[in-house]
Amino acid sequence: MNKEMKETLDKVAVYEEWVKQKALKAGNLAFASMFVISVLAIIIQMLLTVDIRLVLGETATALVGGILYASIMVYNGIWDKCLPKSATIWRDFFTSVICAGIFTVIYGVCLFRMGATETQITRLALGFLIGITIVAFIILRLLAFINRKRNQNSSNVQEKKEISLSKVEWIKIYNAQNIVETEQLVEMLKQNGIVAFSQEAGANVAMHGAPGFGIYGVDIFVKTDDAEKAVQLIKEINNQE
Repeated sequence: MNKEMKETLDKVAVYEEWVKQKALKAGNLAFASMFVISVLAIIIQMLLTVDIRLVLGETATALVGGILYASIMVYNGIWDKCLPKSATIWRDFFTSVICAGIFTVIYGVCLFRMGATETQITRLALGFLIGITIVAFIILRLLAFINRKRNQNSSNVQEKKEISLSKVEWIKIYNAQNIVETEQLVEMLKQNGIVAFSQEAGANVAMHGAPGFGIYGVDIFVKTDDAEKAVQLIKEINNQE
């Protein structure tokens, strides 16, 4: 039964991870679609009018959406999920170049419609492309750094919790005659807010939650702080019987 339970829990964990990955991909697709639509709208309107006031709405949408998306990703620690450090660097570089290229096209269109020469457009657009690429790359690396720090802090907190739990001292308070008595007493202790577990007498104390029956009976363990209260409750039950 323990083996079947473990296999079931493993399958549940795999399914939950699949659901998370599916939701993450859906979120990425939604943001990418919004960003592309906004950029296309900006480019089309700039080609037709060269009036930047007419594209402020789309520009603001793209910027606010990007900031919100990045904040959510970093907050949940999934900005560079499942990617090695070297892969994230190249991904951020290519992302910076692509985004900078898109806005460089818009900038070049503006220069062209304002009457700039080909030499001026090439020189200004190239400088704009390099500058935006550098700024975007720095921002993406900063987000990746914040994401790693957040994951490290979460891991440290989890480790501290596990260490504190592992340091909890357990003490044997009673030796039951059989598994029926054991289950009754453990259930009674839990109902009174006392965490308890049982194991065959003489077995390793680390075998939490493995009640059984042996020639030496079954030992019941509780936390040291709850020992006195637990012993008193068991005495009261025995006296009643």
